[in-house]
Amino acid sequence: MQEQKKYIAGKKVLAVLLLAVSALVFQYAAKAETYLLKETGVHLYAGDSFTLSDYCNKEELEQVDFASVQYAIADESESKDCIRLSMDGKVIAVNEGTAIITMSYLLKEDTEPKEENFTVTVLSPQEITATYGELFWLEAFNYYNPYDIDENTGYTFSYSNSSLALDESKEGLVVQGFEGANVYLVKNGEQIPVAEVSIAAPELEETKLARATETDAIYPTIKNFIPMEGDLSGSQDAEGEQQTKEKITWTIADQNVAVMTEKGIQAVAVGKTKVTIELTAKNGDTKKLSLQFAVTDPVATGEVLVLAVGVTKKLPVTGTNSTYSTYNYTKEADSFRYSSLTGKGKLIGESKGKETIKVLIDGRIVEILAVVTNPAYDDYKFTMYKGLKKDFKLSGLNKTYSAVTYSISDTSVATVTKAGKVTAKKVGTTKITAKADGKKITVWIEISTKKGYQAAMKGIAISKTKTKYSQTKRMDKGYYDCSSLVSRIYRQYGVYFGVKSGWSPVAADIGKWCTNNNKVIAKKGVAATKLVPGDLIFYSFTKNGRYRNISHVEIYAGNGMDVSASSSNNKVIHYGYSSNSVVLIARPTN
Repeated sequence: MQEQKKYIAGKKVLAVLLLAVSALVFQYAAKAETYLLKETGVHLYAGDSFTLSDYCNKEELEQVDFASVQYAIADESESKDCIRLSMDGKVIAVNEGTAIITMSYLLKEDTEPKEENFTVTVLSPQEITATYGELFWLEAFNYYNPYDIDENTGYTFSYSNSSLALDESKEGLVVQGFEGANVYLVKNGEQIPVAEVSIAAPELEETKLARATETDAIYPTIKNFIPMEGDLSGSQDAEGEQQTKEKITWTIADQNVAVMTEKGIQAVAVGKTKVTIELTAKNGDTKKLSLQFAVTDPVATGEVLVLAVGVTKKLPVTGTNSTYSTYNYTKEADSFRYSSLTGKGKLIGESKGKETIKVLIDGRIVEILAVVTNPAYDDYKFTMYKGLKKDFKLSGLNKTYSAVTYSISDTSVATVTKAGKVTAKKVGTTKITAKADGKKITVWIEISTKKGYQAAMKGIAISKTKTKYSQTKRMDKGYYDCSSLVSRIYRQYGVYFGVKSGWSPVAADIGKWCTNNNKVIAKKGVAATKLVPGDLIFYSFTKNGRYRNISHVEIYAGNGMDVSASSSNNKVIHYGYSSNSVVLIARPTN
């Protein structure tokens, strides 16, 4: 065990020695690659220049045979034309790009030439958009430190106007004016463009503003303006002048409507006036802004706002201004549980419920009782028979607050009272429209004969019992095929299709009987809106040599549904009507 520990310790010492030797070799290799050059590259702007010897170590330079020194732009450069290179190693930056300069030379008393590469990156002027009072750092400052300028650096910075200045806290440039400006690197008496700074103009977030009487004063939000001396909104001396050059001056045209206070614009009386804001920058630049200010007196009317889900209604409020007023949520989290604000002064129903909402209108909280309903008609259609009176009932209403009106498109087919009681006048279809709490609901009314209606209802009832499909047992209890279902149902209401007892006729014979007895209303598929309960739908799926190749019959049961004895389902089913493959439609009780 002791020998093993010595072996492990020896390996660790050897690893450390190898690491140290590697570091020395790496340092030597690195020094060999940059024997003369003390830097591997430089960034500069178009118009700037330098001599490559300025970046060489002076001591090593004395060992060089100057007659052997040569400079060339390497072929692997990204853009060889971004610089101009003279034979004496002077470099002039021309345009944006990157070039590699190869410097070859011989050391004195040495026969092997050496090469070193120097990368030159030419930058284009930086484009910046800033706002008044903003601090930002230029890319040029990374290569030419504006806070380390002395007589030895050989450069300084200048600006096209007084909108820009160096920040005293050494964070870069500060915007102290409203006009855009260019930044120049001044070197060897030449101005080299390094940045183009656009100044976003100060502007008001809103040019129309409303405030209710007896509410807190308000300051309009000024965008693109950060006061450098703190909040200058109301700091004035005894003479009413700002104590610093940077200032904001407020002027209100009609003092009877609103006045300026230390806390902002104070609403006084209902009306409109113009507010002018003059901004004076630290460098003396000025900018005038103006807004229209309205004073309102929003009050709830006391009316309960009743609206259906998805319906938008105006808030029952008076004293607002349709152009200037704003409507916002208050901080109460439970204020809007069943509705939401949308648009200017409107509410939209979200889910059924009743709540007292608090709306912030022009700075004043206004309370409104909102009742949201969800009116609906649960069926697809409204089925009746001639002479029947039936209530048209909607679900989702509020018994106390909901208001419903009714209308019927064809009053010769049916009529409706104010209370929603429908009277069937004749066989046919029409539409009933209910308007409930702002929502419009339209439903088709299907009016059949009493016998047709009863046949349809009987078919639906049979589909809910235990049945089987059979052609051989089609007349036995609980067994049906398509035609025996139709025949056996209608026999109960005095319609026989030519055979009053015994074996029921097949579908094609029922269709032929309907044709011969003027019961046919169509010879192809039609929309469900043209059918009434009890109508017979005849289908042809193959050529069977029978009347119109009829191979199947169903009873239209209303609400877009049929009743049929289905061989594939092996029972009587109640399912959706299809107009495909229909060759005949009859109304046997017309």
